[in-house]
Amino acid sequence: MGPARILNVDDYGPGRYARSKMLRQFGFEVQEAANGTEALLKVANKPDVVLLDINMPDLDGLEVCRRIKGNPATSNIIVLHLSASKVNSIDRVIGLNNGADSYLTEPIEPEVLAATVRALIRARRAEDALRRSNQDLRELTHLLSHDLREPLRAITVYAELLDKSFGGRLNAAERQYLDFTLSGARHMNEVIEGVLVFSRTMHEGFVAVDVPAGDALRAACSELELSLKESGAQVSVGSLPVVRANMAALTRVFSNLLSNSVKYAGDAAPRISITAEAVGGSCKFTVRDHGIGIEPEYHRAIFEPFKRLHGKEIAGVGIGLSLCRRLIEAQGGQMWVESEAGQGSSFFFTLPQAGPDERAGGPTDLASRRSAQ
Repeated sequence: MGPARILNVDDYGPGRYARSKMLRQFGFEVQEAANGTEALLKVANKPDVVLLDINMPDLDGLEVCRRIKGNPATSNIIVLHLSASKVNSIDRVIGLNNGADSYLTEPIEPEVLAATVRALIRARRAEDALRRSNQDLRELTHLLSHDLREPLRAITVYAELLDKSFGGRLNAAERQYLDFTLSGARHMNEVIEGVLVFSRTMHEGFVAVDVPAGDALRAACSELELSLKESGAQVSVGSLPVVRANMAALTRVFSNLLSNSVKYAGDAAPRISITAEAVGGSCKFTVRDHGIGIEPEYHRAIFEPFKRLHGKEIAGVGIGLSLCRRLIEAQGGQMWVESEAGQGSSFFFTLPQAGPDERAGGPTDLASRRSAQ
């Protein structure tokens, strides 16, 4: 990778010359522009950084920055404002809100300017690396969707046909071989579906609106109706507010937490309570159960993707809680757990409160609901 390329934009010739000379001494490759119009022509060469003066005679630096950031072909270029006259805090705020990546006031030590430029370039390259990593993940998702699911489906179908046709005539060892084949294929399908759900969720955007949390919980309970009834689950619900969130994402969070409470209930019928309270500008939700609990040393691990604390005796692939936390964080909230082995678990998450024109919802029709009835 060659030296970073900088476009030095300043209508004051002596200052521009001195800055360019200094930057070259620090190892940068430098081009110059004497005004905003010339700068807009030269950004077509895709410099890494534009050092942009604010006060210029034709187009001021704010307008040049707007045009650079507003053009998809140049929007990824780093813009660093430099000004000897616009030095107040409000000037910095205006410049940064206008789209600049940083704002420095002169006079500035050459070492500080060079270090700032390098730091901005490091941050941008890290963003680019993350973007490439995400693209690799999307390509892996495509591979899973198209190149692995079809042969796996064929394995499952033909194994099931063998079971249907010859299952009654197999000896114990042959029966075990076929069961292992079917079990392995079904588990692999669960893993693939888990990866696809995780990947899709992490790459789709969220539109946040004012969402009645009770509606999201009702939708989750509807999805899990059979499981809740079969387990004899008792679900009690307090007054749930309206929050700023994505309806589908919040429904998935409730669904995963309820499903886990049922799955890890232990020998007794699941007892689950869901409450909410206002904390500052957020709403804190609590989903509490009386199941087998989680030892404190595993509280961090359970939120990592594909990490499971239990073996094959409890179904799953280990993405539910990781997905929940990422969905909550994507909506501006936080998620954590408090639990002890054998003492049940309390999962907490926060979401921004709804707009001032929306009121908290009253008790939902799920309150004191007995799902087994």
